[in-house]
Amino acid sequence: MTKFDSIITVAFAALVLFAAFEAPPRVEGQKLCKKPSGTWSGLCANSDACRKQCIRLEKARDGTCKYEFPAHKCFCYYPC
Repeated sequence: MTKFDSIITVAFAALVLFAAFEAPPRVEGQKLCKKPSGTWSGLCANSDACRKQCIRLEKARDGTCKYEFPAHKCFCYYPC
């Protein structure tokens, strides 16, 4: 009987461990939509600078450089 108890204990511990690493559920209000930056000029090569500009000047939640034909552009992310 002790072998069965230890198997159950290990299985329960594994379940708890996997649950701890699961991504939190996405709430509909947290969905972000991308929009080209209105204040960025030129090619975007520095995602950190793009992110800071989107947050500071455009009041966005996030920002990053993405390739969209014909060049890399700065995109800001807002709640949808």
